[in-house]
Amino acid sequence: MPPPTFANGHLLVNRYRIQELLGIGDTAEVYLADDQSLQRSVVVKVLLPRLAGHEDVRRAFRERIIKAATLSHSHLARVFDGGQESGSIFMICEYLSGGSLEDVLSSGRRLSVDDGARLGRDVGSALAYVHENGMVHGVLSPSKLLLDEEGRIRVSDIALAGIGTEYRERVTLDDVRFLSPEQAIGDPANPRSDVYALALILYEAVTGITPFDGVTPEAVLRARINATLPMRPELGTLDMILAQAAVSDPRQRLDAEQFASRLGAVVSDFAPLVIPPVGGEVPLLSQYRPSEPRNSVGFRPPSPDQITGATAAVSSIGRTGAPRHARPADEWVTTSSPVGRSRSVRGDFDDQDYARLAPSRRLVFLVAAVVLLVVAIGGGIAWKVGLFSQDNSVPNFVGVNLGEYQNASFTSNAGIVSLRSTVKTDGFVLHIKHAFSTSAKGGTIISQSPAYNTEATSGQAITVTVSDGVQTVRIPASLIGETCAVAGPKLVHLHLAVRCPANRLISSATVPIDRIARIVNTAGKSITTAAVHSTVILERSSGPATSTTTTTVATSGTTTTTVAVQSLVAVPNVVGMNEAQTLAAMTAADLYYSTTGPGASPTTPTWTKVVSENPAAGTMVKKLSHVILTVTK
Repeated sequence: MPPPTFANGHLLVNRYRIQELLGIGDTAEVYLADDQSLQRSVVVKVLLPRLAGHEDVRRAFRERIIKAATLSHSHLARVFDGGQESGSIFMICEYLSGGSLEDVLSSGRRLSVDDGARLGRDVGSALAYVHENGMVHGVLSPSKLLLDEEGRIRVSDIALAGIGTEYRERVTLDDVRFLSPEQAIGDPANPRSDVYALALILYEAVTGITPFDGVTPEAVLRARINATLPMRPELGTLDMILAQAAVSDPRQRLDAEQFASRLGAVVSDFAPLVIPPVGGEVPLLSQYRPSEPRNSVGFRPPSPDQITGATAAVSSIGRTGAPRHARPADEWVTTSSPVGRSRSVRGDFDDQDYARLAPSRRLVFLVAAVVLLVVAIGGGIAWKVGLFSQDNSVPNFVGVNLGEYQNASFTSNAGIVSLRSTVKTDGFVLHIKHAFSTSAKGGTIISQSPAYNTEATSGQAITVTVSDGVQTVRIPASLIGETCAVAGPKLVHLHLAVRCPANRLISSATVPIDRIARIVNTAGKSITTAAVHSTVILERSSGPATSTTTTTVATSGTTTTTVAVQSLVAVPNVVGMNEAQTLAAMTAADLYYSTTGPGASPTTPTWTKVVSENPAAGTMVKKLSHVILTVTK
């Protein structure tokens, strides 16, 4: 590996004193430094030399630093500055001392459902803010979610995300762990790709396992294409929300704002998530060996050691830094305690004490153990052959509207509670998923599995998909005043069909001529939201409405009314024109002009270029009005 660009003690641009190299990633070298001016610790991220040799990468890095430095959000790591020294381009970021979410999860800690919802709400709100400002993270992972000194989460590396990916030499399992299906097939990341990655992070943080596994990066990516998120009982109320955020088709996926809003509804307070720092102790649950995977349904007879209370000691299972995959039973390492030292569950006696018991008491223990063993085996056999099960046929749920189910309110989830109760009475377990639908009313069940009238046993799970109605998108208010050429692609990116007819003009006193003054639907109604794949129409400004004056003249007893129309013209755009071109344009518009600026000196009768104009180009003014031009030599 080549040596780092800067040595410890180096004073970068006479301000940042390098303290130590924290690490080298795929894109940048990361240093801890002291800001000599503001007396604070900062992080310096220097673009790797192999990437800095590509001008397109350098340009993209500079542009993203400038853009990221304008962002300010409570759950975003700040970008303070950027610069260049000796051919090395760098940025200065906020120093966060609490480690990362990856450190927390790799230590064996897991988040509760409530804390998982808080984490998703906080990160989702930051992503929504980033997306509103025209940026996408694209490589979100637990290592990019940093903790400040109070344990609050921050999204980092917004400026580095996606830089130089085309020059990557290899891809690892960690690189693809949270990529979306569209990225897996080679499409560029979009805002909903970040939502997908966040859903997988929350899934892993709460359950402790990765939802899509594989031995190679290609296998991991293939596993998630057109796949739904596996259900896990540990997710609780997060199950449906994560499933909606991890839909394979990004057009049907929640956006960051919707995701954060739904996660926020799971918890009762608005306080940010606070994660305590990672300590040296081993989490309590990681000290025990999990149950072996079941090969059949039924009771598992206890072992003699379990009956008598002898328990083997178990070593720690933490694997710092490794991806958290579900592990088979033969991978868990156990060590037996020395003979004569293992304690019983009750702690009343050890193996040596038991050997000294009277024969009659030992006989009682042995008889009890045999009886329990026989009962357990018999119960397991009975369950296996189906003596405790009951065959039922699956009822039909398709078409049921939860808002109308037993007079329940869908918005209060009473319909879901009522339906769950009914299904439970019939001996089934109900799982609910949500999906957008253009044909089914919100709250209506549109599919179920198993299908209607399928034979099923008591206790079997039934999954129903509930319609969330038509998916809508918000139309950015910033499009008013833009041209059709600028606004059209932005609306197409929101999966809308766009029309900008030449004859759809409306008067506007505030929007320059030929710019978008209003966005309407096909019925002509002004809208701020629209259904996905629907058509919107862009209406352009024709300038202010012309005013009229009425004059009444009495002639020989006859009254004559004359209407004079006040003529308005648009100020032409003459910025960049020379003197002859400007004269021609202003003459054609019936406008006067005067000049100011360095080119308008009395000693310099001619000038070469217009640099600005007042009023601005496109402003509607009266004919023969006066325009002031700033010119240069």
